[in-house]
Amino acid sequence: MKAQKGFTLIELMIVVAIIGILAAIALPAYQDYTGRAQASEALTSTAGIRSDIAVWLSENGSLPAAATQPDVDAQLLDGKYFAAGGVTVTDGVISVVFDDGVHSGDTMTLTPQTGSGAGQISGWECDGLETKYLPSACRP
Repeated sequence: MKAQKGFTLIELMIVVAIIGILAAIALPAYQDYTGRAQASEALTSTAGIRSDIAVWLSENGSLPAAATQPDVDAQLLDGKYFAAGGVTVTDGVISVVFDDGVHSGDTMTLTPQTGSGAGQISGWECDGLETKYLPSACRP
């Protein structure tokens, strides 16, 4: 009697099918993760601007009007997924226009939430992207 050596064709086909099923499940999850990571760049890159807006609010009691924006040059911000000039600040609202990656052509807006505390920002509301792509700090 000879001992079996190697795998049969059926066994190899089952392994290939299992790998195909796992790849079909993992690929969409990876794409969502990639989109969320790219959106997070807008949030982290604008941290300094968000701090400046919070300081302005605490010192002046209101969000900066278009004519009195804080001394921030948002136009100089440059990222991997948005170009210099892609960030604007209007009335305390930060807009980031993506020009590369999953969100190419989309605009993410960061709106300060002042809540009930006068002179303080309680959080930032993010809009313009699908909810599944919003960074965890922006999720409702």
